[in-house]
Amino acid sequence: MVFGSNVQVCWHKTCKYFEIEIREADVSPDCLVLTAERARPLLDENTIGVGAILRSTFNGEYEDIKGIHGMLVDENKRNRWHIPLHVDTASGGFIAPFISPDLLLDIRLPNVKSINVSGHKFGLVYAGMGWAIWREKEDLLEDLEFHVNYLGGDQLSLTLNFPKGEDNVVAQYYNLLRSAWTATVVSWRRAWKTPPSPA
Repeated sequence: MVFGSNVQVCWHKTCKYFEIEIREADVSPDCLVLTAERARPLLDENTIGVGAILRSTFNGEYEDIKGIHGMLVDENKRNRWHIPLHVDTASGGFIAPFISPDLLLDIRLPNVKSINVSGHKFGLVYAGMGWAIWREKEDLLEDLEFHVNYLGGDQLSLTLNFPKGEDNVVAQYYNLLRSAWTATVVSWRRAWKTPPSPA
C-alpha cells in the first residue's frame, strides 16, 4: 500500500492488522503531501493500492487526487497493472465538494475504487461516525462481509469495530435535513473564508 507519511494513524493500523506492506512516501517542509512524483517510484506489480488524502493532517492541504489518479492510469496501462486509488476524505469530504465544487476527487475518476469520510468532522455529529463508499460491489472484498441473523432476517455487516447504536447515523441525517443542505453549505463556505483569530 502506497501513501504519504502525512496520513492519519488509521492507515498504519489497517496495514498492521491486515498484514499489508507499507510503502510510505516522505514529505518535506516545502511539500507536506503525497504527489504523483513521490508515489510513482514506490509502485510495482505487488502494490494493492494507493491512498490519497483530502486535507492533510499536517496543514489541511488537498493532495492532487486528479494528478495521482492520472499517474496511476499511465502506470497501470504501461505495466498492465490494476492498482486502484482510495481517497481518504476524512478531514475534507464534507467540505471540499461544496467549497470547491469543480475539484475532481471522487468516483468520476475511473481508478477511484473507494472513498471514506468522517461524519463527525464537519458532518455535525458526535465522534465515531464514518462512511465508506465503494465504486461497485465487486470492489469490496468478500472477506470483509459478514452476514448476521439477529432479528430473523439476513443483514450484511461491514463494520470493523464493535457494535454500537445507530444514533450517529440518525443524528447526521436529522442535522442535514433540519439545517437544510443549502444552509449547511453556506455556513461551511462562510467558515472557510473566516481567518482564524489569534489565541
